Amino acid sequence: MRLGFVALVLSPAVALMPAAAKAQAIRDSTITVSATRNSRIPPDRASMYVLVEGSAETPTDAVARVETKLKAVTEAIKGHGSRAEQDRAIMYSVGPAGQPNVYPPPGGPPSNVSRAVLRVHMQRADQVAHVAAAALAAGASGISAVTFEATTADSVRRSRMTEVLAIARSDAQALATALDGKLGAIVDVSSNTGNIGFAGPAMLNFDSRFMQQTTQVPEVAVNTSVTVRYRLVR
Repeated sequence: MRLGFVALVLSPAVALMPAAAKAQAIRDSTITVSATRNSRIPPDRASMYVLVEGSAETPTDAVARVETKLKAVTEAIKGHGSRAEQDRAIMYSVGPAGQPNVYPPPGGPPSNVSRAVLRVHMQRADQVAHVAAAALAAGASGISAVTFEATTADSVRRSRMTEVLAIARSDAQALATALDGKLGAIVDVSSNTGNIGFAGPAMLNFDSRFMQQTTQVPEVAVNTSVTVRYRLVR
């Protein structure tokens, strides 16, 4: 009799488990949508790498020659005042100079080349050509690809938040209707700022005589993106 009583008590709970699980699944159903809008704005700042090279018979003399050129290039850039800020120069490399692939090989003593890199930031994007010309006239061997920036990038991104959230809600509403349900309350929302502008060149090209350098378009790309999760009511 005791065993029969226990079975009678447990059987309703067992019978209710599938219904409870189903109700929990319905209650926890959600829809996740993402929306993105891109903006392109004119830049107001720029940065570039100034390349300096020096050749000599010995590696030590090659480094010394680069250091001499760097002083002249640095002073030339300083002539633009606060409009052009420069980081500390980095002595990039030193070693035997490359030889042209010709036969017979050219005569003369072996040569070594040393290279240095100087990053320059310009507070005005229209100063790129002027600063580059001054550096080249002072002895720089080349200028790398220019990277543009915009101080208004964050403001532009935030100004499109309302628009992007409305797009996300419209997409979520369409999904809910397609699933024979209704759109419920927001569960959570997040914004992914992404990359504003460009990270700049990942590689330096010291010799562009035989290869055309790629040049960045003078504009800054701003990405406004949100991800929203809604409850799905059925």
